[in-house]
Amino acid sequence: MRQFLAVMLSLLLPAAIVSLYASLPQAGPQPAAAAEPSPAPAAAQAPAAPAKQPQAPLGEWLDPNQSAPNGTQYKTFPSKVLGRDVSYLIYLPPGYEQQQNKRYPVIYWLHGRGGNQRAGAMVFIPLLDAAVKQGSLPPAIVVLVNGMGRGHYLDQPNGQLPIESVIIKDLVPHIDQTYRTIAKREGRVIEGFSMGGFGAAHLGFKYPELFGTVIVNSGALRDATWFPAEEHPKQLARKNADKLRNQTHIRIGCGALDDLLPANQELHEVLQQLGIEHQYEVVPDVAHDSARYYKTLGAKGFEFLRKILEALDKVG
Repeated sequence: MRQFLAVMLSLLLPAAIVSLYASLPQAGPQPAAAAEPSPAPAAAQAPAAPAKQPQAPLGEWLDPNQSAPNGTQYKTFPSKVLGRDVSYLIYLPPGYEQQQNKRYPVIYWLHGRGGNQRAGAMVFIPLLDAAVKQGSLPPAIVVLVNGMGRGHYLDQPNGQLPIESVIIKDLVPHIDQTYRTIAKREGRVIEGFSMGGFGAAHLGFKYPELFGTVIVNSGALRDATWFPAEEHPKQLARKNADKLRNQTHIRIGCGALDDLLPANQELHEVLQQLGIEHQYEVVPDVAHDSARYYKTLGAKGFEFLRKILEALDKVG
């Protein structure tokens, strides 16, 4: 029995010593098999989910911010399409209240993605107001449209954002009924920047009976999978070429440093192929920046519009 215990002690003692030794801090690199795996950082414990593109705010049909910068006015109209009120801003030119018998052309200005109805009041209205007061542009009413944050001014397939229908069926009739407008296609201009540029081309080319002038600034004209291809301005131009040709005034402009330049260039080339007369300009040293774009154009930016409005004023 004593001999058996002695043998067992001789076998267990070295193992205990080895175990004790292994539990002590060791200097130098350890063999991979003996190293204790350290906990992985939280981000590396599972494959990261694909990053989602940040979504622009959806916006609200009735903008709770009722501020009206630079001489504009906050207004609402009842939308039959929605069954609720929708907001907009309006600019009335100097002399509007005094000249009760005079009617005015209307510029519908469409803001960009993530923007709101106040965007045009900050970048477009000050320049236009100055041009009108200086006499370099005939007076006009400007409607700053509530295009929501990411609607692209077309009816969304899910039915939740019928922005196109709200504008065409509700807003335009409301403006003509409420203000002294030249209520015909020749008296309506539709203009916008970025998403608003897309909207101007989309609505202007789709409804040539409503808009006589279409101005596209740095239009977000890339193809997309979330709306039907036939709703793209390129396809609408092809579809309504005979109604646009020699009847609609069209201008396309884009900054030379803007990553949307190729898409605007493509629309320009489509119109060329269709024989639709238009003006096309690449603005030097400007990226996708509405304030810099309009500031760089300056008074020159209104030359195209001035000729149209002067001719309209002469016709009466």
